[in-house]
Amino acid sequence: MEGTDRTGTRARALHAEAGTRHTSSVVEPVRTCVGCRATDSRSALLRVVAGGHGDLVPDLRRCLPGRGAWLHPTEDCFALAVRRRAFGRALRVSAPLDTAAVAEWITTHEQTTNRPKGTESGFDADEHPMRTQQ
Repeated sequence: MEGTDRTGTRARALHAEAGTRHTSSVVEPVRTCVGCRATDSRSALLRVVAGGHGDLVPDLRRCLPGRGAWLHPTEDCFALAVRRRAFGRALRVSAPLDTAAVAEWITTHEQTTNRPKGTESGFDADEHPMRTQQ
C-alpha cells in the first residue's frame, strides 16, 4: 500500500525531500481589499456586510452574519471600491447598496487616527523622557 502509514513517516519524508518545513510562528489570516485589490492581514482591514435594508454596515467586531467584503479603512480604497462597484460583486448582491454608513465611519476613523504630531509627550516633546521634576 503506497501513501502514508499510520505514523506519517512517508509524509514527513516527502516534506524533507521537498525542503519544506513547518514553522511554529503564528500566521494571521490574509484578506483582499475590494478597493485596491491588495492583500493584507485581517486586522488591518475593515469588514463590511450587507444590511437588511440594502445598505452597507461596517462590521467592527467581525462577527455579523452574512457574507463580508474586506476594505482598507481609507477614503482612497473606499472610492475605488464604489467606482468599480466591487461591493455588490463581493457580497453577491444585485441591488444597489447605500454606502453612506461606511463612508461616514471611514471619514471619522481617518480624522481620529491622523492626529497632529505637535502634541507628543516624552522624549520628542521636551528632550527629557519621563522627567517630571526640574
